[in-house]
Amino acid sequence: MFHVKRKLQKDIFSIKVRDFIVSNEFFKLYKDSETGIVWTQVGKNHNHLSYYQSENYIPHSDKKGLLGFLYRFSQRLMFVYKRIILMKPLKQSKSVLDYGAGDGKFAKYLEKNGKKIFTYDPLKVNSSNNINMTQDTDFQADMLMMWHVLEHIPDLKKVFPKILERVNKKGFLVIAVPNRDCFDAKYYKNHWAAWDVPRHLYHFNHKSLLNFISCYGLSFVFKRPLTLDSYYVSYLSEKNKKSYFPWISAIIIGMISNILALFSSNYSSSVYVFKRD
Repeated sequence: MFHVKRKLQKDIFSIKVRDFIVSNEFFKLYKDSETGIVWTQVGKNHNHLSYYQSENYIPHSDKKGLLGFLYRFSQRLMFVYKRIILMKPLKQSKSVLDYGAGDGKFAKYLEKNGKKIFTYDPLKVNSSNNINMTQDTDFQADMLMMWHVLEHIPDLKKVFPKILERVNKKGFLVIAVPNRDCFDAKYYKNHWAAWDVPRHLYHFNHKSLLNFISCYGLSFVFKRPLTLDSYYVSYLSEKNKKSYFPWISAIIIGMISNILALFSSNYSSSVYVFKRD
């Protein structure tokens, strides 16, 4: 069994952020002083899935035009990069589950490179390899990947232990999350696109993520930056600000963020690899 040793509480008001994609509502974010996790306050009748139902939400849409093209191009570059940085744990894993796989494109990419990948996403039926979590109760994988998924999970304390039960002993857990301590977050403040409220319910920095995962008995293996994210997030943040020249500003701020992160390791987002003991 897995246990959370700490309980999230409404401790310290952090910031008030607008949903720029769907509703234009404002949401308050609070920092738990014990765990260091910042979380989004939502109402009791909050319909989480309804905030994904917009063509403006690019990860769950087939958006056309220049932004859609650049998103898909950078996505393909990131597929290659992800495969390279995960090469060693992938070699050690006979079965891989992409949890929150979206359209399943990364899973299909890995399959073309010789890996058998299973997928799960509550919003989409991705492929014949899709796992039904309620029916396939005994399914476990040697590696479970969560690419920008952890921050989306409602009732993290209840759901996360169930996710970990899908990882075999000595298996790997791969988690990619935005970093609220990065330069672009501090620069854009409440316009920072990676707050992405209320779809993002939890907001981590390096320390709070490691503390959270350590509660479940996993060991930290390594961390790698996702450097393209700073440019993409900066562009969306400039759009939130209604900037006249979003691309120019995004390139400048994204570059500054990555350069400063060379010294602080606070990249806009990073991927972490953990191992279940």
